[in-house]
Amino acid sequence: MRKIIFGICIIILMIVSIIIPIVSAETLDQQNLHIYFSTPEIKEKIDFAEIKVQGTNTYHFNGGEPKLPEFIQTIVLPFGVKNFDIRCQIQTVHKEILTKKINPAPQPMIVGYENKKQELIMDETIYNSVKLFPDDWFSYYVGVGLDENMNHKTFLTITLNPVRYKPLLDTIEYIKSIDLTIHYDDLGYYPFPETITNDLVIIAPEKFITDLEPLVIHKNNHGVTTIIKTTESIYSEFSGVDKPEQIKKFIQYALEQYGTKYILLVGGLNNKIYAKPMDTENYGAKWWNVPVRWSNIDLSEPGPITDLYYSDVYKTGGVFDDWNKDGDDLIGEWVFNEKPDLYPDVALGRLACVDNKEVQIVVDKIINYENTAYGSDWFKKMVVVAGDGFMDQDDLNFIWNTNGLSNGNYTIYAQSNNDEQEFGPIEEIHIQIDKTKSTQLRFNHDDYSRIQNFPHYPYSPMAEIVSISEGDIIGNTDFSYEPTDGEAYCNDFTGYANVQYTNGVLHLRGKTYDPKPYGNTTDIHVWIKDSNSNIIYDQWKYSLTGMFSEGEWTTGEKLLLGRGGGLYYMPDTFVKQKIWSSLGTWYGTKDVEDAISAGCGFVFFSGHGSPGVWSNHYPGIPGNRKIGHVSGLVVCELNGRIPTFPMKELSNDDKLPIIVVGGCHNSYFGVSLIPSILNMMIDNNMFTYGLPTPECWSWYLVSLSKSGAIATIGNTGYGQGYLGEYCNVGGLDNWITTEFFVQYGTEGKDILGEAHALAISNYIKNIRLGDESDAKAIEQWVLLGDPSLKIGGYPS
Repeated sequence: MRKIIFGICIIILMIVSIIIPIVSAETLDQQNLHIYFSTPEIKEKIDFAEIKVQGTNTYHFNGGEPKLPEFIQTIVLPFGVKNFDIRCQIQTVHKEILTKKINPAPQPMIVGYENKKQELIMDETIYNSVKLFPDDWFSYYVGVGLDENMNHKTFLTITLNPVRYKPLLDTIEYIKSIDLTIHYDDLGYYPFPETITNDLVIIAPEKFITDLEPLVIHKNNHGVTTIIKTTESIYSEFSGVDKPEQIKKFIQYALEQYGTKYILLVGGLNNKIYAKPMDTENYGAKWWNVPVRWSNIDLSEPGPITDLYYSDVYKTGGVFDDWNKDGDDLIGEWVFNEKPDLYPDVALGRLACVDNKEVQIVVDKIINYENTAYGSDWFKKMVVVAGDGFMDQDDLNFIWNTNGLSNGNYTIYAQSNNDEQEFGPIEEIHIQIDKTKSTQLRFNHDDYSRIQNFPHYPYSPMAEIVSISEGDIIGNTDFSYEPTDGEAYCNDFTGYANVQYTNGVLHLRGKTYDPKPYGNTTDIHVWIKDSNSNIIYDQWKYSLTGMFSEGEWTTGEKLLLGRGGGLYYMPDTFVKQKIWSSLGTWYGTKDVEDAISAGCGFVFFSGHGSPGVWSNHYPGIPGNRKIGHVSGLVVCELNGRIPTFPMKELSNDDKLPIIVVGGCHNSYFGVSLIPSILNMMIDNNMFTYGLPTPECWSWYLVSLSKSGAIATIGNTGYGQGYLGEYCNVGGLDNWITTEFFVQYGTEGKDILGEAHALAISNYIKNIRLGDESDAKAIEQWVLLGDPSLKIGGYPS
């Protein structure tokens, strides 16, 4: 079953996250692999069985399908090899019967400004089958892209499945070793010149040429040979099914004739007041200075806009990839035998300029940054902004049997403590048992009211009972109520907020969480007294780890299941500033504005977004999203705050960060003012919820004169992620945003477009393109900036 972007996890178990090994086989036309595995370790849990195998390095992670251990290896081969023949030899196949079903892989949550969800249901076509899953002991994926030195290569990624599963028969078959022999044809095809004549090619309309000439001179002065190619000349010289393909054909020409390493598209929509971003389901051109490709990946929203289409030039065999193998009317579909390659073959970015004034602004910013940033104290600082993305609370479900208890007054108490034995405030609820009356129960979510001086963080552990409220009556009738997402965010995850009273049994449900940074383990004590202060119920639950502040783990400096947050991968020479809701350093937009205005080299946001807003939540999301929400940066304020466009107040003149943002639609540069307002009344695919948004959040920051950002990287569509402890390791939004800092901070990639392109390539090698959610995560991850930018500037 495909991952569905509106899905929500109900079962999530361990996934191992390590760096996938890469093998070089430059001169071979045959490669042999001999891999050994341990006997599977079967761990039974409440509902499912979990399987681990030593010798594997990841898990099958397609939503709803059995989560089985896998081994992945990527082999680097010369550009243009094809005709792969891979043969598998198995010695002995062992069998074992299970007592429980193998746990299904989770589905991602949408990380947007407005949550949408769908219950996870196991893929019945698999779980009701007697066929072995997966179909074979191995599978492979071939792509063409750039290696760590930005050379054109072929990548063969092999997935080995040491355990296969017959779900209907509750049987597994497993192997302890596998031998693979890989044959391929190396035709010696390498169409690229030995000498690079143009490192950077700028593609722009004629009207921008004069304002781009200073950038060309500047780049050439720094040894980055640069030329401009106009869109008008491309349309007259190169053929294609539409304007985006004509541009892509020219990019292929530039790679093969000039040896070009970087492509800079200069042009977004041509009107910020009113413009239509889409001509057809495949592209937008009429209202664009430089056209866009809309991908037809099937994930319940148009598009997304994808500039990866332009940089993914080749597919297996080194031939041009038009993203339309079946030649139908839809480009970029994700269906059998139609999947694009998706490896970048050139580092590409876009300056989404509306007019000449914006061209002048961004050209001046790039020149000044590269000339002055080097050696500056402000550059050696990274700011991270994050909070709690989701309610990933496990169902506490304390069972209180009221049968046999006398009518009268009772008091329910709850208290949580963390693993440092710090105890939080006591929840106290006064209720009645009166079996002569009908039951009256109310959902109540008011943990914020018991946080002193809310919002005030860091704070002590919180216990919250939500399934019964002050003054409620436990009577002689059954009662049930399932709060909506507006009342209990992510309640469909485990039903942590469901109100349920049946046959005299009340389910005490709620939350327990430690709202401190990285606080994720708590004990909770629930006890009940009668009117004479006698304890008639006394229960504990220990070491509950259901609550994680996803954004803080994604941006932070600690490892989680083997993968770190963004700060973890940055050099120790950087000052690292955390603007976190749990830390008490983030209570509103001013905290973020002040941090950026002080100057920094990088900013990493991880949370929720729209084209006009980035935000997140306080830890534990007290009082649900309406109360637990905290704003970060917004394009336009309509709450009476002056100025109406607050980001214009940023004062980090000439101290410009590269900003990486996790969330939905922050980089959707197809938005304009009037359509953004109309989105309140009609679904016109602006995703702005009626907020006036003349330009998207990410581009707005880049287009500010002198302040804001030098470049941004973010999503043009809905971002996706996993809840809880798996937020960093399963792929999708949190994985790829963090990978940018791996490339810069650990791998030393100090050219912006190279770090961006290699992050995408590494996603494919490590996470694979399991289904359309993975493909969408990299298709929509756009660089709004100069791909040839020297991060931190040039020495004088």
